[in-house]
Amino acid sequence: MKYLKKTWVRVVVSLFAGGVVSELIHISTGDPNRPMTSNFTILYAFIIYSILTRTVKKTSNGVK
Repeated sequence: MKYLKKTWVRVVVSLFAGGVVSELIHISTGDPNRPMTSNFTILYAFIIYSILTRTVKKTSNGVK
């Protein structure tokens, strides 16, 4: 958790996780070889970044 206190680590983790979520949704919803028409990676990354930031702030304040 100490690494997630750094903003750049949260950004990198959230971008990677957003890409993973986007690919998992693309693969699980039909033929995985079809072209990807929409890419919501940045949206997913923003949501994951918000969740990580909220979690880090709660744990650093001692509130669980």
